[in-house]
Amino acid sequence: MKVVVDASAALEIALNRKHAAALARVIDESETTFAPDFYVAEVTNAIWKEHHFGGCEADICEAALGVLLDLIDFLVPSPNLFRDAFTLSKATGGPAYDMFYLALARRENAVLLTLDTRLRKQAAKLGVHAR
Repeated sequence: MKVVVDASAALEIALNRKHAAALARVIDESETTFAPDFYVAEVTNAIWKEHHFGGCEADICEAALGVLLDLIDFLVPSPNLFRDAFTLSKATGGPAYDMFYLALARRENAVLLTLDTRLRKQAAKLGVHAR
């Protein structure tokens, strides 16, 4: 099984939160994991917010950053996905930013791993399996 990992799922794992074990099992069972290339900026910014606003200790943030990159086998260039993301955004009314993950899951015939309830619903409407 191929899996596209979005930032919400990855952060849950890297910060060892409530659903981390279940999400990590999906990744462990996958043959390949993907994310759009901007995933790196997105998760780095989220970790900075955890440190700056949430009081997360710097050493925990540093460890989480290492985990976040290790979760992904292939980062797919955004220029390869932007037209599909825009088309999906028009069709679903969802933010184009989120549609990069959905476009990648469709392209790779992969499971979309996300904690974003709205994105999961949009995926279901488009026939993309989301967990």
